[in-house]
Amino acid sequence: MAIALFGGSFDPPHSGHITVIYEALKSLPIARLIVVPAYVNPFKSGTHAPAALRLKWLKTIFDAEKQIEVSDFETLQGRPVKTIETVQYYRQIDPDIYLIIGADNLEMLSKWHQFDELDRLVTWVVATRDQQKIDPHFLTLDVSEAVSSTQLRQMIKHEQLPKKVANEIATYYKEKYAKTH
Repeated sequence: MAIALFGGSFDPPHSGHITVIYEALKSLPIARLIVVPAYVNPFKSGTHAPAALRLKWLKTIFDAEKQIEVSDFETLQGRPVKTIETVQYYRQIDPDIYLIIGADNLEMLSKWHQFDELDRLVTWVVATRDQQKIDPHFLTLDVSEAVSSTQLRQMIKHEQLPKKVANEIATYYKEKYAKTH
C-alpha cells in the first residue's frame, strides 16, 4: 500500500490543510499520509513562524492519528529542501508515492527542481483551490476551503485554525505582527 506526501510551509496550519489531509486519507489507496513541513519553501525567502514551532503545531494537531505522520525530515536539514530530495528519501521506505500539492502550485510546477524526474517518481494529486482548472493528468482532491495562510497571518480567524492549537497560533501571529508593524 502506497504513502502520500503533503508538504508545505504550514505557516500557519489551517482548516484547508486539514481538509486536504482527511480527503486524501478517504480518497487515496494509501497506508499513511506524511505531512512534511518545509524548513523554508525553496520559492520563498523565509517563514513567519520558525520551522520547529510549525513542526510542533502539526505534531500536536495529528498526535492521535495513526495514519498520519508529521515528518521532521525537511526541518532538520536547516535549509530549503527540494521536493525531489524528500521524495527520494521516502522512496527508500515505500517506492509507491502520491505527492499532494495545492492547485496554486500548478503554474510553477514545471520549474520545480528536477521536475521530469519527480514526475516519473510520483503520482500527482492536486487539491482544488479557487476554481483553478486542473489538467486530467493529475488526480484531484475536491476540497472547497476558502482559506490561505497569508490571509490568516494578516487577520486571524479562530474558526479556520485547528482547535488543538488555535489559541497558540493566534497568540503567536498577533504578537509577531504587533512587533513588526
